[in-house]
Amino acid sequence: MRLAFDPARARPLARRWGRPLAFALTVVILVAGVGLFLAAGFQVGWTRTWFDDLFIYTDATRRLLGGEGWYLARQVSGPYDLSAGDVLYPPVTAWFFLPWLVLPAFTFSLIPVLITGWFAVRWRPAAWTWPLLAFCLSFPISLIYVLYANPTVWIAAFVALGLTFGWPGVLVLLKPSLAPFALIGIRSRGWWLGLLGLAVASAPFLGDTLAYPRIVFDAQGGGLLYSALSVPLVALPVIAWIGRRRAPPATSVVPDQTRPDTQ
Repeated sequence: MRLAFDPARARPLARRWGRPLAFALTVVILVAGVGLFLAAGFQVGWTRTWFDDLFIYTDATRRLLGGEGWYLARQVSGPYDLSAGDVLYPPVTAWFFLPWLVLPAFTFSLIPVLITGWFAVRWRPAAWTWPLLAFCLSFPISLIYVLYANPTVWIAAFVALGLTFGWPGVLVLLKPSLAPFALIGIRSRGWWLGLLGLAVASAPFLGDTLAYPRIVFDAQGGGLLYSALSVPLVALPVIAWIGRRRAPPATSVVPDQTRPDTQ
């Protein structure tokens, strides 16, 4: 006896069980991801201070404002082994880190997380995206970025803003290794004006800006793809946007021509 697949019967089942199954899988992924992260942290030990990545760049900002170089001396002297404390962002980002010379460090993670989360919820992504979003959020590197205030959390927020307004997508170029995500919003005039603004903002640090490609390629254990593990966090708003629920088109009110007018 040959059984035939009946799409008409499958659709009601998918509607009935799809969301509960997606929700259950989402919870499992979140619990497993966070649990593994915490277990690994307690097993290996928390070897770094919270918000440590931010402190690296605020220290570099102070050096730059004090007339010293944006990069550490060992970074400009040739190939070097990548280690904690190394600066791997272009010097134009000093303008961005400047407020956190006085702002509390926790706000550096809190603000972009709230931005990304608000847009993800606002888009009301379909149930099939929930497990993917849970994976992106609970991916160990994503959690590390949030706890250590890595600038990548802001790149994810810029992607969310770019998907909504267009022009903020150019700010992804503050982390050039994630440049493909900066193409979001490239068709808007504001994006190109933003690119011009980044070029102008880089002018005061021209020497360090021109040295940036060499600094990245000289990093042993880094290189062009050193941000590959950042992709899940940065892709989170993209997945939410792809799975967003579009508002139904407005129904136009057409007069009933068959009904006589009453005076």
